[in-house]
Amino acid sequence: RTQRVDDSSSPNGEGSLRSLIQRPFGEDAIGWHVAVLSEENAPDGSEQEKYFTGHIVAYSAETDAYLVAYSGSEPVIAWEQERRKRTAAMRHNPSLAGKSRFSFLSPPAHIAPGQSSASSESEKARAVREEVSSWKQELKHNVLHAPRRQVTQLKDHSDEVLFVVFSPCGTRLASCSRDLRTIVFKVSYHHSDDEMDRRIGSQASRPLDPAFEREAIFTHQTAPCRAIWWPIPPYDMVAVSTEDAGAGWQASKVEIWQIGPSPNPETPPEGDTVEAEYPLGVNAHCIFQCHNRPFDIYAAIFPWPPSAGDSENPEDLHKSLCFLAGWAVLRENEHYVQWLNVWPGPLHPSFDSKAPLTANGAPKPLARLRLEGEMNYLHCLEVGPAVARDRGRSRQILAMTGSMPHLCNEIGLMDLDSLQRRGDGFEGLPEGEVPSALPKVYDVGVKVHSMGERVVLSAKWNAAGDFILLNTRPYATKGGGTTVSEGDTFEDLLVRPAPDLSTRMELLLLDAASMDVLSVFDGHFAFTTKESPFLIFTEEWANSDFVASGGEDHRVYVWHRRHRRLVRRLCGHTEPVNAVSWNGKGLLASAS
Repeated sequence: RTQRVDDSSSPNGEGSLRSLIQRPFGEDAIGWHVAVLSEENAPDGSEQEKYFTGHIVAYSAETDAYLVAYSGSEPVIAWEQERRKRTAAMRHNPSLAGKSRFSFLSPPAHIAPGQSSASSESEKARAVREEVSSWKQELKHNVLHAPRRQVTQLKDHSDEVLFVVFSPCGTRLASCSRDLRTIVFKVSYHHSDDEMDRRIGSQASRPLDPAFEREAIFTHQTAPCRAIWWPIPPYDMVAVSTEDAGAGWQASKVEIWQIGPSPNPETPPEGDTVEAEYPLGVNAHCIFQCHNRPFDIYAAIFPWPPSAGDSENPEDLHKSLCFLAGWAVLRENEHYVQWLNVWPGPLHPSFDSKAPLTANGAPKPLARLRLEGEMNYLHCLEVGPAVARDRGRSRQILAMTGSMPHLCNEIGLMDLDSLQRRGDGFEGLPEGEVPSALPKVYDVGVKVHSMGERVVLSAKWNAAGDFILLNTRPYATKGGGTTVSEGDTFEDLLVRPAPDLSTRMELLLLDAASMDVLSVFDGHFAFTTKESPFLIFTEEWANSDFVASGGEDHRVYVWHRRHRRLVRRLCGHTEPVNAVSWNGKGLLASAS
């Protein structure tokens, strides 16, 4: 095992014992640039010495192994041990057995040699570190932000809950289920006077548990799989993405719902097909819907044009908010061509409430975006947070994609600052769709980053926009991924089996600027087959000091980012946990 060498290690009476080289050990090595000896033999079976460079991401004390992110055009992340394997050469030169496979080249760029390494942090994260400078402050910070007990269990759904999300104000909770309903709960801390008197009389120190009251129900034609709150107070509008349920792309939609009674509660006149084709709700009404093809693109809210996000006037910013939805995905000249529609939001001057979905009267998007990919299209769009606009993140859209058709093993970043106007909008019109007044069409640049030998289950920005959270599943064996050669076609890869996946999950924390892996958190598991691994969504809070994820092992996991430790393993579910959400006021919701 690796061991720190210092004066306390010296034998009695033999003076000071010092290390021959100045190098880090254990967690102090995180961030160091290293060269690692490869122990693979040459094609002829002979032993060869070949080094690969990278940087250390994490350290496991149980296995005495370092997680190394290797450099290269396609980065690889793998656990490596310093001890060398037994080889024939060691029989002739036993001293080789004591040599490390690692050569420590340089410390992280942000620390001086001799100092302890640490991950790069945002200004807010540094502020947290300063605020918790004493152990008492650290203890208080951790107690306030680490969930420790189950408050309640909501059983209003009759089928699997696919997604759950708190409103930005933390007082509403939306949950999407396969029972074809999205339910909105009102979160309150109001209790009866009798209960208040009882608690005051008993001098109870524990705060009152919140009450969850069912406030609204949205009904859908197919299962809702994702919800996002419209980011405008009083947070009473929700954009819901629904599945196609095998009924074709026409079945998957994005629906905008508003909580509260309809402003026109009268029964629509007979033959009013516009009202008839809009779904109904309880204490809620659908104000807009459009097709979303394919369904797993999900709605993404952002200002249009992108420069409108720079406005200092909140009213102008709110009016500029629009959302993206899928229009079509096609194969053209050995490439994927993906089309996205830009739809006006509820406060936009061009918003047309209750517009029909029929071809003749269908609403018109404001613009259409065209993207090109190789073997996969962009899934699960996520817009950079508005607070990160000074770093350009608010004009970037994060998505999952892949170098193979079956799975996502890459992430892509759409840069809205690089929009290029093209044509008149006829390009890519799906077969059978009637041309109409055509929107402007823009080409969007996409920068793709490989995640090495792992598939991505979900991708999310942190609230500050300086980190990216990825839930991943490594391949079952090293080098077990699908090998893509230069001459391989889409059809060739389509018939090849997907790579076997490990049941072990890893949550990666990436630097959003450099895309370097800063931390790896594990302990959660997944068991679905390689053909259709579950999407499992993550969450972060307290300036990314805490990160959380569910697992298919029916548990919720909470890690402390700075301490690099699993701090909570929460039980209570009897099915895989698909999503988690933090409300900013001490509550963590989880869905199964």
